[in-house]
Amino acid sequence: MNNLLPLLALLIVPLGVSAQTKTLQRKPVVSQVRKTTQPVQSTTTPKAGSVSRGAALAAPTTGSAQQASAMPVQQSPAVTPAPKPVTVVATPQPARPVAIYRQSESRFRIGFRVGGNFSTIGGVDASAMGEGLTLKRVAGFHGGVVMNIGGPSFSVQPELLYTQYGIRMAFGADYLQLKYNLVEVPVLLKASFGQPELRFFINAGPVGAYTLSGSISVRESGQSQSQVIDMTGQGRFSYGAAGGAGVAMKMGTGTILVEGRYSYLFSSNDDGTSLTPQNAMLSVGYLIPLSGH
Repeated sequence: MNNLLPLLALLIVPLGVSAQTKTLQRKPVVSQVRKTTQPVQSTTTPKAGSVSRGAALAAPTTGSAQQASAMPVQQSPAVTPAPKPVTVVATPQPARPVAIYRQSESRFRIGFRVGGNFSTIGGVDASAMGEGLTLKRVAGFHGGVVMNIGGPSFSVQPELLYTQYGIRMAFGADYLQLKYNLVEVPVLLKASFGQPELRFFINAGPVGAYTLSGSISVRESGQSQSQVIDMTGQGRFSYGAAGGAGVAMKMGTGTILVEGRYSYLFSSNDDGTSLTPQNAMLSVGYLIPLSGH
């Protein structure tokens, strides 16, 4: 027996050492298995009563999945998509026919003008008639038909006017006055500028005139008398130039004109004497646009 105990001890010790060695060699294998099986979720149901180390690690995930499957599913309300914003594209409107009609209508206008004259006649030698003689202007009037052809900035304006020219030679309270009645035809070039409702203008052009009649008036010692001038042997035709400036204001369907003008004529008699009637005119007129067709 004494010899068997040491033999048994020698047999047991190697077995224990080998058992410890086997245990130590299996630990890395288990850890490797844990590392490889940890990300993989098992789809098989574990058997009752058996719980492995991988199942224990996956238990929280499996439990949360079971709780999620056990919870009643709440249906979310149907979400109506928001309507898309509508982009409104402004369509350019065509030009109004009214504007086109007004533009064609403004090419021709007709109207009238009336006003007062302050005239004199050049070519009269006052000194030859006596000392103390003075020449004065004579008041008169004018009026007639006005036409205007062209655009709002540049146009041609022919007119047909009845007008008066005259001169007064005064000797203190006494005087000798000559007055002539003429038909005057100015053809003016007109330039306008400014706003449509208020425009300024200037004009200038030639003038032709025909003398219809004349009269002579004398005042002496408080007594006055007059008589018609015999136009025989006197030149009835005259020509010259005129120019002026004024303002045009929109009023109703037409335009009202306020103008100052000065005209200068040349005429000659059969006896060779020449006269130069001169007229300062202040007038008011009105132009109405007509169709340009």
